[in-house]
Amino acid sequence: MAAAVILAGGLSRRSGPLHKACRKIPGDARSWVDRQVDRLRDAGFAPVMVVTGYRPRRVHHCLHRRVSYRHHFNASCGPFSTLQRALQGLRGPLLLVQTDTVLPSLFDLHRLRRVMQNKLVAAASLVNIHGRGGHPLILSASWARQLSGLSWRSTDARLDEQLSFLPSGRYIRLKGRKHYSFSGLNTQREWHSAHIRARRLP
Repeated sequence: MAAAVILAGGLSRRSGPLHKACRKIPGDARSWVDRQVDRLRDAGFAPVMVVTGYRPRRVHHCLHRRVSYRHHFNASCGPFSTLQRALQGLRGPLLLVQTDTVLPSLFDLHRLRRVMQNKLVAAASLVNIHGRGGHPLILSASWARQLSGLSWRSTDARLDEQLSFLPSGRYIRLKGRKHYSFSGLNTQREWHSAHIRARRLP
């Protein structure tokens, strides 16, 4: 069984007074994070965990689903340290989801899970026809343990750096049916634009 974690440890400062996780798509009464949890569960990921850092009460206030919580008290150490907090105690594959990620179809989420049946694969993600993207990302338990052992102070303590060190056979990039990734979901204007497109997603 593969677990999933939603990383909600950032300040979400540019999003305005409303945290990213609390925004809603027009016509959908669910908060953004509730929508993410529902999609992950429909795809068979369990348990679903939410990792908080800054502004945890705001995230908790808009989350109306039963999930596992994990708080990172040292979020000021940076996003890689928050990732390491999420990886603690991992026993199986783990899907990483950033708060502002528009999740792909159930079909593509199932594809990510199936890739991890190959024990030689360390990580897999969905990309578009141009090879761009990278979220959500699923990690094997063994590679996640390696990431947990790195010092967050290291110059290469970045997930993208660590992925670049993996041989092509260990990092699998799957072409999704449609590229659902939106860049820069930080300001209110960017969220409004993304919501218009995301309304077409099931």
